[in-house]
Amino acid sequence: MSEKRNYCVRCGEAIGSKKVDGINREYCSTCDIVFYYNPLPVVSSVVVNKNREVLLVLRDREPQRARWCLPSGFVEIDESIEEAVLRELHEETGLTGKVVRLLDTVSYRNEFYGDLIWITFEVQRIDGEVVAGDDARDARYWPITGSLDLAFPPNVKAIKRYRDYYQGLWKVQDSFKRLDKERKPDPSVPSDALSEIITRDAHILTENWIADVMQNPTTTSYARFDHDDIYPHAYKVFSQFGQWLLNPTEAMSTAWDYYLGVGRKRREEGFKLSEVLSALSLTRKHILTHVLARGGVWSRQYAMYSVMEFIWRVNLFFDKAAYNITLGYEEAGEK
Repeated sequence: MSEKRNYCVRCGEAIGSKKVDGINREYCSTCDIVFYYNPLPVVSSVVVNKNREVLLVLRDREPQRARWCLPSGFVEIDESIEEAVLRELHEETGLTGKVVRLLDTVSYRNEFYGDLIWITFEVQRIDGEVVAGDDARDARYWPITGSLDLAFPPNVKAIKRYRDYYQGLWKVQDSFKRLDKERKPDPSVPSDALSEIITRDAHILTENWIADVMQNPTTTSYARFDHDDIYPHAYKVFSQFGQWLLNPTEAMSTAWDYYLGVGRKRREEGFKLSEVLSALSLTRKHILTHVLARGGVWSRQYAMYSVMEFIWRVNLFFDKAAYNITLGYEEAGEK
């Protein structure tokens, strides 16, 4: 708490006390004024770059001198909190920014300053190069996903809220980046969870596809085969497709050979290439329809990103499958 006032700043008379709202407060009976002590407002900014690193400054004064924290400072008189956070960011790091959203507000008691109201904003960098200001020894970016030993607990809480808010989006972005890389399935990645549905429901997908391909006007040649003749081959495709989709490297070494063989065999059996490609297109249709209807994806955060990425993977796979079927079909005709 601030030091007790002894004299009124208006009239100079000695200050007494008066109970107001159940609390004994400083009171000038001459001016009939109650003096209130209020928490001081402090602002901080969370600025994160494209590498998911958060901007921190190394303090050059007490309290918590020589410790890292978010760019922070007190709000001045006649200044909005948004103006304050951008001013402090520029003074301590040299950057100009734009307020994105309110990230966190928390009460915090500091032995040095007393009761504080700590307000943190997410701020987007607009311009400038990172240079430590007068109140800081250093300013630099640190990995936001790492363990950060910061000077003030409100900073730690705000960064955690930022991470929690963007965690879902980061997973989607990471899965996009790894589309053509071999990796282990991660159920927490939305598109991986969707891919696992294909393996789980392979029997359903197979039955639906057979019913479609045997009566579809674009695939009439398939109608001359019995259900039991088609089923094992179709089930193999659906049951393995989920794993192929999750492991593109494995797909290149196994799936593409399989589809080359499909093209050759269908040519030898007298199928038109258009029918074979139409049957492949029906496979894609049933996968997308089934998974997007049963995956529960629309209830998830960033659902649209998950669906877009899943469709991207499916289309990428089937485009390559169609190429290999055509290649195998042509090779069989050259013999």
